[in-house]
Amino acid sequence: MPTLDDERFEAHLKRFRPLAPEPLPTVGTSRRARSTFVLGAWATAAVAILVVGALTLHIRTNRARVTETIGNVGNPGHLTEDQPLTMRSANALMAKAPSFKSMVDDMAFRGQKIPLPKGKRSAVALLGKEKIKL
Repeated sequence: MPTLDDERFEAHLKRFRPLAPEPLPTVGTSRRARSTFVLGAWATAAVAILVVGALTLHIRTNRARVTETIGNVGNPGHLTEDQPLTMRSANALMAKAPSFKSMVDDMAFRGQKIPLPKGKRSAVALLGKEKIKL
């Protein structure tokens, strides 16, 4: 025997009509996202151009300094007291000097104008004072 509640429930189910679903969101990119991407690409390109320009300027000025330094090499007077002796200047002097002895003399008899900090001693000065017995 059907009960009254069951009949009412059946009547309710017969009247049931499902609602239409909402449309799914679109997956495409929005205009704002696209414009942000384009702006970022332009900014990246501008930074890349500035970096390349700065590197080019640096290389050109550095090349001019090297050319100037190489131009000064070969004169015995190019080794002034205020410039430290480097491998580059020693090699350049060796290539330009008329003899090995003159090159060694030019390098060895330079005065030390750069004062050492207090409490420090020059290794060359200490070795110069050492008495070697053969």
